[in-house]
Amino acid sequence: MGLNTSSSFNKVMSTLLPTILLVGNQTDGEDGSFLSNITSTLMLPTSSSEDTSTVSDVNNELSDEFYNINDFVSYHGDPLGVCSGWLPINHIYFQLANIFLFLSYLAPNGIYGILYLRITLTIGCLFFSLWGWLIMCAFDTFLWNIIFVIINFVHVIVICYYLRPVRFTPELEQVYRSLFQPLKVSRHQFKRVIDCMKVIRYVKFQEIYAQEKITRVDSLSLVLSGRLVISQNGRALHIVSQHQFLDSPEWFGVSTDEFFQVSATAIEDSRVLIWHRDKLKLTIMGDQFLQAVFDHILGRDVVKKLMQVNESLSGMSNGHCVANLADDSETKPLLVVKKGDESGSITAIINRQLSGTVEESQEESDSQRELSQGKSISLDRTPV
Repeated sequence: MGLNTSSSFNKVMSTLLPTILLVGNQTDGEDGSFLSNITSTLMLPTSSSEDTSTVSDVNNELSDEFYNINDFVSYHGDPLGVCSGWLPINHIYFQLANIFLFLSYLAPNGIYGILYLRITLTIGCLFFSLWGWLIMCAFDTFLWNIIFVIINFVHVIVICYYLRPVRFTPELEQVYRSLFQPLKVSRHQFKRVIDCMKVIRYVKFQEIYAQEKITRVDSLSLVLSGRLVISQNGRALHIVSQHQFLDSPEWFGVSTDEFFQVSATAIEDSRVLIWHRDKLKLTIMGDQFLQAVFDHILGRDVVKKLMQVNESLSGMSNGHCVANLADDSETKPLLVVKKGDESGSITAIINRQLSGTVEESQEESDSQRELSQGKSISLDRTPV
């Protein structure tokens, strides 16, 4: 069947040529007999000189195409076999990019492993972009890799910001180390808790911090320093010392009233950390771990208070209990005094605290006086 125009012939041959060349290369190898037969078959005789010139031009085009594809196949080798030749080794930028890409696959688990992964990917993509821009002169290679550099660099900045050191005041640092750090609370989580803080209140000696039936329960209070006595109806129950909570039972809703059922009075100058109770509960509500930590810390605080009271009651025979002011140990029972004695009142406890403070100051002054006298005697005995 003859073709009327060269354009239609070119369309057909452009479609069939890749298949013919691939089959011919696999069939005849390098002798080219199959391809020559195909080419001679395509050179059909025509009646007009115009058709003859058209077929001649097409045959020349086929010869050129056949030569170029043969060169390509002979240079790159059989795609299904072993390569007969290798391209030259790429530039050092390409090698460095792949080295950092290899290192990124060695990233360990954890937040620091993610930081390591992002840094190595940033450096690797940077070398790929340099290779595409300076060596290959390929804009698309440069563009894609520079986008990857920007994405990974933003991740590096975010992770470094998250890992920044969080510092607290000495008082809060002591609270974190004694209460929260042993429970694996991170500094960033504790920072969220501190952000709910209302104020650090200074409570003077003999100042009433909370009064029963009058002060509302709308906060959570932690003693940072000093001591406060908890009393009810004028009778002392126990002492709240450093890093203990003043209203831990109210946290669990023990009281059915919205007012304090006990009074808290400072028996020495104290500092109390006060949280917004509702704000703190909303903050830890979204973090089950923090919620469990607070339930554990406050529950342990309540249990310690109950143990102190139970030990005191079990040691009572004919009297009532007063907080032991001589020992700060949390496991020591409260003092037991007789019924007729009024030393269990808040006033008596404060007077004891005052007398203890006076005795301590007097002992201090006596020791300083003895030390100064000893120094003067030693100076008098020094030979001139």
